[in-house]
Amino acid sequence: DYTVGEVSTKFIKDQRVWIVRDLEGIYVIFGLCTHLGCTPRWLNTEAKYKCPCHGSGFTKEGMHFEGPAPRPLERLKIELGPDGQIIIDKSKKFLWEKDEWGKPGSKLFV
Repeated sequence: DYTVGEVSTKFIKDQRVWIVRDLEGIYVIFGLCTHLGCTPRWLNTEAKYKCPCHGSGFTKEGMHFEGPAPRPLERLKIELGPDGQIIIDKSKKFLWEKDEWGKPGSKLFV
């Protein structure tokens, strides 16, 4: 169960991913700062991801807006399995700068 407008931190420690639901559906953000690879933290009260290593900040959608990170966070492939469970494929990444956030598999429309 993922609430519209919220970021789920349930899998950040074990899988290094956040699951985000917006009005259109669900997408997965890889918890790897695009600066030097640290794991940012989701700051719910500030509605942003903040990297503790060098201060890069990212919006809920993963867009970079402060600090030294050169680009937005990466999204990962998401799909529904035959049993209705969410499946995340970390080997398939979607990059904003390559205009891939709208490609099939970058979001699960629900």
